[in-house]
Amino acid sequence: MNKLFLKVFLGLLLTTSSLLVASPFVDIETNHGTFTLELNPNAAPITVANFLTYVDSNFYDNTLFHRVIDGFMVQGGGFNPDLVLKETLAPIALESNNGLLNQRGTVAMARTNDPNSATTQFFINSVDNSFLNYTETNPGYTVFGSVVAGLEVIDSISATETGTQDRPVDAIIINTVRRREAQLTFKGLAATYKVGDTINISVEESGIIRENRLDLWAAILLPNGQFLYIIEEGNNFSSIPAVFKSAVSTEIISHSILNFTIPTGLAGYYTLFAIFNETNKNIDDLFHSLRSNIAQSETDLTE
Repeated sequence: MNKLFLKVFLGLLLTTSSLLVASPFVDIETNHGTFTLELNPNAAPITVANFLTYVDSNFYDNTLFHRVIDGFMVQGGGFNPDLVLKETLAPIALESNNGLLNQRGTVAMARTNDPNSATTQFFINSVDNSFLNYTETNPGYTVFGSVVAGLEVIDSISATETGTQDRPVDAIIINTVRRREAQLTFKGLAATYKVGDTINISVEESGIIRENRLDLWAAILLPNGQFLYIIEEGNNFSSIPAVFKSAVSTEIISHSILNFTIPTGLAGYYTLFAIFNETNKNIDDLFHSLRSNIAQSETDLTE
């Protein structure tokens, strides 16, 4: 059994699964490419709600990354391409004392000298910026999420030539900002089964944009706390980490997981998981668990 997998997978999913599943994903498409944010409503509920209000109203479409400082951060979300500041809603309360740090790849709210002045403008930390963190003597800047895909886009923006007031010489345009309702969901799983019943389930993708083929992993958490990995051929199971489906086509959104008649001796409470992973990577690499979300469901088997 892969101990690192158990630590990460079980720790994240069982102790914080409801928070992880609830974490919104946002795709930001720019003229330098697209990157994806995972927001953290548990740590910064006011900030995330405010940001999503603007996202859902298409406020950020056709705005700029108007301030770029290489080796520091890239800031945008307030000006249109004519450098006219857009009208905003009321500012929000600061949530910088939430345990999230201004590290490379995190997203935080920009503000004035007034700690409670953030509205729409945000910045992506291109390096660790500890001096922006909350302390007892520094109100800091509220981190409310992180880049989980496309950090190279931030690096590309950071490297652009700038002029007066750190404005890019060639405009860095935010084309669209869209919430991603990414989800893997089990279909056909009942809450309770008994011996002789057939478990016939699939996992389906919704709202997931996969540009490349990925490996799909599926596993069952047993009542004794151990994992069994579901193997595609013949509905077999293995205690050794193994891919369920390799290089899943981007055209396929429904994946049969189990067609299994329950024998005696399996009574107990079971949890099923499904997760995408990069092709030819082992289960220790859970990058796509954040990009495409995780399917998790529970069932009870009775004799």
